[in-house]
Amino acid sequence: MSNCIHTDRLVLRPFQDADAACVAELIGNLAVSRWLTRVPHPYSAQDARSFFARHAADDMVFAVTHVGDLIGCCSIGEELGYWLGEPFWGQGYASEAATALVDRYFEATSDPIQSGYMLGNSASAGVLSKLGFRPTRREQAVCLALNSVVTLQKMTLSQSTWRAAS
Repeated sequence: MSNCIHTDRLVLRPFQDADAACVAELIGNLAVSRWLTRVPHPYSAQDARSFFARHAADDMVFAVTHVGDLIGCCSIGEELGYWLGEPFWGQGYASEAATALVDRYFEATSDPIQSGYMLGNSASAGVLSKLGFRPTRREQAVCLALNSVVTLQKMTLSQSTWRAAS
């Protein structure tokens, strides 16, 4: 299996050290980090390099690129996660990247995928619904960027639901 995933418009590839400044700029925007519980604000290039190092051996953590430019991240660890830099919102890139990664995941296992979104993030709710995720429960979490408690809508996707929709 290739280390990269190619879609019609995107390439999902492993992160490289040279991506650190771009990641810091994109996710360092509070409009982005406010929707992610684990991302501090401000976010530095060193934070990005630490993230890369922690996930260097993970084969389901990808830089999302468009025409060679890094535009975000998509991964499956304990759950499906993704983010895009603000200039790339509203163009279907999150759905395209997540679809490709979920497809790869279900080629390797039949274990369900967990995910979720912060209440108020209608774009992320739409991505997950489009993929076939179903709501399971709500829970509280701390958003590091906002330094406040937020409510998450947790969701799940089974392989059978994924295959039926594909």
